[in-house]
Amino acid sequence: NATEKDKLPLVVPLQSCLEAWGAASSIDDYRWSHLSNVSHKATSQNRFANFPRYLFVQLQRYEMGPDWVPRKIEVDVDVPETLDLEELKNKGAQEGEVLIPEENTCTSENNSASQQPSAPAIDEGAVATLMDMGFGMYGCMRALRAVGGNNVESAMNWIFEHSTDKDFNDPLPEATNIGGNITSQQSDKNSVDEGTVMSLVESLGCFTVDQVRAALKETNGSADRAGDWLFNHMDNLDDAIAALSCNETSTHDESSDNNRISQTLDDGKGQYTLVGMISHIGKNTGSGHYVCHLKKKDGKWVIFNDEKVAVSEHPPIPHAYMYLFQRNDTIGSPDARYGEF
Repeated sequence: NATEKDKLPLVVPLQSCLEAWGAASSIDDYRWSHLSNVSHKATSQNRFANFPRYLFVQLQRYEMGPDWVPRKIEVDVDVPETLDLEELKNKGAQEGEVLIPEENTCTSENNSASQQPSAPAIDEGAVATLMDMGFGMYGCMRALRAVGGNNVESAMNWIFEHSTDKDFNDPLPEATNIGGNITSQQSDKNSVDEGTVMSLVESLGCFTVDQVRAALKETNGSADRAGDWLFNHMDNLDDAIAALSCNETSTHDESSDNNRISQTLDDGKGQYTLVGMISHIGKNTGSGHYVCHLKKKDGKWVIFNDEKVAVSEHPPIPHAYMYLFQRNDTIGSPDARYGEF
């Protein structure tokens, strides 16, 4: 039946996704800092620095619809029970390759106060449009800078691809051209735009400058989310802000322990077994429900749906958007190091 065939979803092997993730891509007009920022073609390729005990694989299952609402991509993914990622391990510089100097080393000699930034001008209206969708200011600026400065649709696609990057909401490390004006972003991750602070103080009318600034820090500069945060904590706002300050101090005190952990990254052979997944029930990201499946030692799958827990006879492996794999050599052997912290 031709009609039934048309309704069958496309099936994509996870291996194809991994190969695409690790494939080499060309970067036109890449600026080489150790060569006085000369522009020349470069090649980029993703590789694993280490194989952790647990590995999360997140699929890009959403795209922007014509109505600017994120919608699901109707694709089934053929996810195997086991993965072998050894071919994707970083093996360092290969024969004939020369590592370039660290950027902060090679640029220190050429830095000057009069040096003009190479980043494109970022449209203020585009930043505001993206922030209204719930994204942080620095993430929006980073996305717009990556796509030329003013294309909101391209920036949204960039955000969906890079929202999980570690530096997504970090202040931009270099001078940024916003609306034709050159501004330098502070390195303090807790810095906020004072213009946004004053705008919220004036528009909301019932919060102080310090309260608004604290809310913006907590929400990564998003004005809408900061407003929601303030109203949600109105009953005990001073205590909520004090708790934020305590969290910042605690994070600073624990940095030495975190550095000690990062210096001893777990590693092993890149052979993994699927042990869990998270799936979404619904048509788009604005509605629906998330559920979790975990595989027990006896091989049976269990579904966790809020307070309901039951055996899952047919786990939706092809439809999940996040998969949890465990490295084979760690199954049944807890990491003793975690007991130290």
